[in-house]
Amino acid sequence: MTYDFHGGWDTSTGHNSPLHQGSADHGELIYFNTEFAMKYWRDNGVPAEKLIMGFPTYGRTMRLTSADVSVGAPISGPGSVGPYTREAGFWAYYEICTFLPEATTSWIEDQKVPYAYKGNEWVGFDNIESYEHKVAFLKANGFGGAMVWALDLDDFLGNFCSEGSYPLISKLKSLLGLQTPGCITPEPPKPTPPSTFCEGKADGIYGDPDDPSRFFECANGNTVAKRCAEGLVFDENCKCCNWP
Repeated sequence: MTYDFHGGWDTSTGHNSPLHQGSADHGELIYFNTEFAMKYWRDNGVPAEKLIMGFPTYGRTMRLTSADVSVGAPISGPGSVGPYTREAGFWAYYEICTFLPEATTSWIEDQKVPYAYKGNEWVGFDNIESYEHKVAFLKANGFGGAMVWALDLDDFLGNFCSEGSYPLISKLKSLLGLQTPGCITPEPPKPTPPSTFCEGKADGIYGDPDDPSRFFECANGNTVAKRCAEGLVFDENCKCCNWP
């Protein structure tokens, strides 16, 4: 799990999943990077081919407390909640896409990852370019492969980033030379409800009265339909998918 190295719990800005140690890293922070984590396990006896490297499809947000926007700038805690993930300090890649056009994006050269900022909002995230550097590192060290956290945090429908569906995961598969032979196209999902479903409703999660396996996420009047995994139903008590 080579991510969550930094976040709103820190006192200064730092990237969620840096590839290498950065120039601003001192003390124990020199260990908070993908390279150190992967090589630590390898150098302590785990065969490289059994080590699977984590690739995040989300970013960690932080709230700046000064005009300094660089790595290592002081912060007061996590950034604002995402409109859909609804967790302070945590944005899915598809939420980051909506932030970038009005923000300033910078590249951390020594760590091979990007970050962006606007006002007092700062987010460290991964993109196609950082994935390219990480896969090159993975291959150069003979590691076994990659895992992703998580499928539904990528732009799975392709509606936000204008990069097609699953832009990060598709790029990762391409970089690793993975194919999916014999893939069978699944049946199309049931029609989604009209976009007016959430009009007049408070932000939150609502069960579908006509389909126990489906639920809606409402944010700012926008409707996002989601479905539970096979065999599960939406549980109003926990606002989650559960066993019937």
